Amino acid sequence: MDESKRMNRRMNSSSQSLHVDQSISNPPARIPRNLISEPNNLASMDTHPERRLAPSKSGLRFGASFVRPPPLDFTDSDEESDQSPEHSILICGAVEEATVCRLVAIRFEEAIVMKDINPKRKKPTRTLYFLLGPNLPEHSYLDLGRAFATIVSNPVSNAAFETLRYPELLPKAVDRFLAETVVIAPGKILSKNYISGEQVRRVVNMQSEKKERSTSMSVVRPSDVDVDIEKNETKKEPVEVTGSRPYFLGMRQDIKNRSKYFWSDYTDGLNWSMITVVAYMFAVTVVPTLTFGAILELGTQGALSVKSCLFSQAFSGLIWSLFAAQPLLIMSPTGPFLVFEKALSKCAASWDYDYIEVRVYVGMWLFLFTILGTSVNCARFIRYVTVFTEDIFCCLISVIFFTEVEEFLMRQYEENPIVNLEYYTTKAANCTGDPTSCSLPAPNSFLIQTILLVLSIAIFHYLRQVGISNFFGRKLRNLCNNFGGIFAVVFVSILYHFLFSNVKVAMVQISDTQNTTSYMYGFLVIPKLAPDAFLIGGSFMAAVFLYVLIFVEAEIPEQMALRNKRKLRKGGGLHWDLIVVGFCTLFSSFTGLPWMCPAAVQSLAHITACTEYEKTQRGEPKKIKRVLEQRVSGIATYILLLAFAFYGHFLAIPSAAIFGVFFYLGVRNLEGNQMIQRASLVCYLPKNRGSHKFLDLAPFWVVQSYTVLQIIFVCGMYVVKSKPTLGVLFPLFLVITAFFVAEVLPRVYDEKLLEALDEEDEEIDKNEDEESAEDFYHNVRIPV
Repeated sequence: MDESKRMNRRMNSSSQSLHVDQSISNPPARIPRNLISEPNNLASMDTHPERRLAPSKSGLRFGASFVRPPPLDFTDSDEESDQSPEHSILICGAVEEATVCRLVAIRFEEAIVMKDINPKRKKPTRTLYFLLGPNLPEHSYLDLGRAFATIVSNPVSNAAFETLRYPELLPKAVDRFLAETVVIAPGKILSKNYISGEQVRRVVNMQSEKKERSTSMSVVRPSDVDVDIEKNETKKEPVEVTGSRPYFLGMRQDIKNRSKYFWSDYTDGLNWSMITVVAYMFAVTVVPTLTFGAILELGTQGALSVKSCLFSQAFSGLIWSLFAAQPLLIMSPTGPFLVFEKALSKCAASWDYDYIEVRVYVGMWLFLFTILGTSVNCARFIRYVTVFTEDIFCCLISVIFFTEVEEFLMRQYEENPIVNLEYYTTKAANCTGDPTSCSLPAPNSFLIQTILLVLSIAIFHYLRQVGISNFFGRKLRNLCNNFGGIFAVVFVSILYHFLFSNVKVAMVQISDTQNTTSYMYGFLVIPKLAPDAFLIGGSFMAAVFLYVLIFVEAEIPEQMALRNKRKLRKGGGLHWDLIVVGFCTLFSSFTGLPWMCPAAVQSLAHITACTEYEKTQRGEPKKIKRVLEQRVSGIATYILLLAFAFYGHFLAIPSAAIFGVFFYLGVRNLEGNQMIQRASLVCYLPKNRGSHKFLDLAPFWVVQSYTVLQIIFVCGMYVVKSKPTLGVLFPLFLVITAFFVAEVLPRVYDEKLLEALDEEDEEIDKNEDEESAEDFYHNVRIPV
């Protein structure tokens, strides 16, 4: 190019003099001669249409080796495939007289067909871009031209350029494009992770989520979700309900919106795919129920059992499937309810009352509270439960899970200690009478149970690793990722019965008779003693705390189901469903069964199982075709659980396998917990702490002070929970933390910093493409 510079100088279309001080604040009426030289300028093309625009000495040369000419077999079919009605042409290159790099954009009033530039293109050209300047030792105009061509070919930028009226608007159009585009900065790329497809996908999804949050609320609020929210999406604060009939307005709206789908809830469920959904959901729900039932049986001294837990889930689930406005949610025992039941049992024992009778009074008070709360449309107050409160609650439940496993191991060690032979011979010698009635310790019991517990944790963990890997298909990986606990319990149970059945260990068995409650009260619990003032007052306060727990546990899964990405069309019932949960609690109280509520993990699994996807190409994001919103799959699942409660007594599962799953559930519960993630940043060097918005807004010690406040709340809640007479007060901390977020934190931290800390971290990638297994535990923002 340098050798032929002099020969081509007269034929260069880009040999204009750009160093002339020419003001272009307003679009010129005609193209000045000092910008484009004759005879090969654009102005002469109207008078000499047969003349072609001569090639420039830039990298982009027509007919040169840098860019291949259009193929000879270029036909009009390609023209039809191009949806753009007009074309733009970019010419870039070095100009000898230039001292600075300039961008010149020329837009014609009317698009013209430039056959001299490209005879094969029949579509008109509207805009010409010239990117010209001096020789660049470190950069190539070809690369700069590629970058700018990417910008001007973008539909958003193209639309912006079409509306330009002044040159000053050109940078704004470019900025608009860059704001919605992943741009790799110039320079050396030190790591392939910077330009990996995963990293680019994460940034694009992060920007998309940020844009969605800026235009709408983070939680989907369709017109039939919360009647207290104004139709205007830009106003995020709910308005108070006024009018002549403000009471039960939300409940009436829920019933009105869902009643028109009553028959379709059953006809849509008459689908062959529901067979696999029912089998899948039975496997998903039975193991957590057995796990929580085993813990409840130990924590309530046998007042509640594994079998009663299965009965409660079956009956409460049937009530929910028949009458709830969102039947896709799954009723199940949860960690917070487990903690509350055990705490209330200790309180009843310390008050010298029968625990089963106390539950009756608590259930009656609770049902009354759900009616009163629904009458004033209290579901709108769920917005005060933010990430700050959820992370604290999540961490507390996980710590309780860990301590439950530690107590189980210590109890097994006390019953079967690892000591010398003399201890066991002495125990056997002191055993008189019938040998079968003697409770002799087993020398290898503690060791075997520890091995089984660790083995169940390992299986659960490594199945999850398979779930997040590239092995097998998405459905199988999804099953391994989210429900490896099922396989862990089955494998450990089979291993025990084949290899260690001669060693006595603690077992989880479904009794072939009813639990002990039935012998005392029958199938309906009628209090034997008249209640006194202390019992009425104590049950009233316990019901208040339980209502706070039920409110959070029921409303958050409802809102998770109604998010836009779930594509549910029939709506839900934030108000009416709260009454249904209250009635289920009242039913369980009078029948002596454990309390149930919608479980987030199982509910997301049910919605995903009922979702049909469109066929997409490999690598494309999965697109939801429809969701089978029906009641049939839930009803069938609960009937199977009821049958299992009657005929599952032949199963004998080692308690160690259940507690291993219980321990790993606590670990999974902490995934995505931002409090734990921020606390772990202390162990990282500043350069390795990642790209977090809150680290850009405040010093590191300020961010950690926010985390310390959360840790203080967790410690306080655990101390309160550990006290026998104060254990039922731990749901009260949900109200305290919500008030703390609304009134105290804004006075301590900057508004932008608080917004960055008390929202889902943008770096956490929760979007899965077609090949990724959806992690329900990671997506759930409340405890398991």
